[in-house]
Amino acid sequence: MKSIILIVILALVGGGYYFFYPPMVLKHRTEQALEEFSKAVEAKDRAKISEVLGKYLAEEAKPHLEVTLFSLSQPEGKPTIQDFDKPTFITFIDNTLYSLDDYHYEVALQKFNLAADKKSASVTFASKEWADGKEYYMGTAMNMRYHSNTLCEGEVDFDGGKTELAAVNCKMTLGIVPKPDEILKSQNPEALGRLLR
Repeated sequence: MKSIILIVILALVGGGYYFFYPPMVLKHRTEQALEEFSKAVEAKDRAKISEVLGKYLAEEAKPHLEVTLFSLSQPEGKPTIQDFDKPTFITFIDNTLYSLDDYHYEVALQKFNLAADKKSASVTFASKEWADGKEYYMGTAMNMRYHSNTLCEGEVDFDGGKTELAAVNCKMTLGIVPKPDEILKSQNPEALGRLLR
């Protein structure tokens, strides 16, 4: 009986250590921020998405985005690079979502390295996204499926009790294909010709 009680006590102490050990607390705060953003996207609430980005992006943040596009017209995509400040990045995300019919986002924290002073951490997180929207070719609308894998590296600032993404560099591989109901359009030689221009 004593051995069972000892095992239970050790399990409770170990669990408490895991959840209340400062590096783990800060890691959980980072995961919670990513989860809050993911839930806002899942709810398709653009106002909430902008609010969460405003909450977790530091004022001085300069998001860096590198997108490599693969499509019928660009089978060997070249990266497009863009740098933002906080307001322009939030506007860019909102404008992108506005143009889509549907979308989904999954994210996971992959690496978390806490600085010695415990005021910041370097992080790596990966996400998978898909979205449905329209592309126009010579005035013809085609329903498209966008799918991407994104890898982001950055720094999270915990100074003063905050949890803010102070810097972030993201590389996205973006694919675009016609949705199944558009296959006949793309098989039409004239429409396919427009698609490949």
